[in-house]
Amino acid sequence: MATAVEQAKRNEEIVAAHAAGGSVAALALRFGLSPSRIKQVLRDGPSRVAGDANAMQLAESRRAEYRELVDEVRALAADLPLTQASSKVGAYKVAFEGLDRLTALERALGLLPDDLSQLGDQRDLAEAVLAVFVEFNVPDQARQAVVERLGVGEAAP
Repeated sequence: MATAVEQAKRNEEIVAAHAAGGSVAALALRFGLSPSRIKQVLRDGPSRVAGDANAMQLAESRRAEYRELVDEVRALAADLPLTQASSKVGAYKVAFEGLDRLTALERALGLLPDDLSQLGDQRDLAEAVLAVFVEFNVPDQARQAVVERLGVGEAAP
């Protein structure tokens, strides 16, 4: 039987692998668990026993790997001559799949909302708030603080 720390590490790996696009069935096979146990681990989220820092480090490491691989595939696709059209299309397809996985991971980490249209809504809200701040001569420092907390861009002076 695995120790609590080993189980916590395994659970973190399951959550990260799922965020990276792994299906419940594939994770069950990979980790030797039932699909219902995988679902339970995903519902519970990463264990606190090993600490959130380890899980976040793993997720950030995976995010960096995805970015690097997507960049490499993009470069490969760009370098392929038009005479190798099927290879070029295949490389771009892999790049798009990598971007999809990266987006899924970033959503799972809370870096992107599940509904990407919310990003535009946040920007619209920030612009409306900043316009009111300008109208009522709110200090620049307050404007900048709102922009930083909303994370939507830069405040105009």
